[in-house]
Amino acid sequence: MMILVTAATDMELQHVLQNSGVVCMNTGIGMVSTACKLGHAPLEKYDMILNIGIAGSFSPALAIGDTVTVYSETFGDFGILSEQGFSTCFDEGLLSPDFFPFSQCVLTSKNAGTVSEKLSIPQVKGVTNNTVSGEKNRIKLMSDKFSPDIETMESAAFFYVCLQRNVNFASIRAISNMVEPRNRKNWNIPLAVKNLSEKVNTYIEMILK
Repeated sequence: MMILVTAATDMELQHVLQNSGVVCMNTGIGMVSTACKLGHAPLEKYDMILNIGIAGSFSPALAIGDTVTVYSETFGDFGILSEQGFSTCFDEGLLSPDFFPFSQCVLTSKNAGTVSEKLSIPQVKGVTNNTVSGEKNRIKLMSDKFSPDIETMESAAFFYVCLQRNVNFASIRAISNMVEPRNRKNWNIPLAVKNLSEKVNTYIEMILK
């Protein structure tokens, strides 16, 4: 069994269990860097590919420090912004809802249920943006359009590449902040990284047995 653990920063990877069965990869921050790094990686040699990291929460049911697994993802800024509002490429008929690797306009992970059960963590719906939402109008737009539970800067790109390459993958994230008008004083990145690492290491130990 070989596991590839990917994250946007070394900080998110620093406490991940590493042994002969685990390889860690810093993909860099954002969708472009993530897709480029993964696109050149020999993904097919791994039995499981994990994307881990911190995330912002739209959901009042998720507290700072909570750990989640992502069952679906979408690109939050993939579309057209006009005076009438924001519409996706699916809304505009530029892509069919099931244009591969999308399924009904979203990207899905078939392993989310298993991860959720093994770790006793909730499954959530994600939205990925190049520019994270820290302003009230943008937050409302994302909430109204996608009804996401969390926001990241990489997950949809990770899902997209893994689905294109037909490899086994899952995503585990920990909440570092609420998605609200930006206020770093309310964030707790150390707690999120600590809880994330504990859950990721537990999952790695379970599947390496």
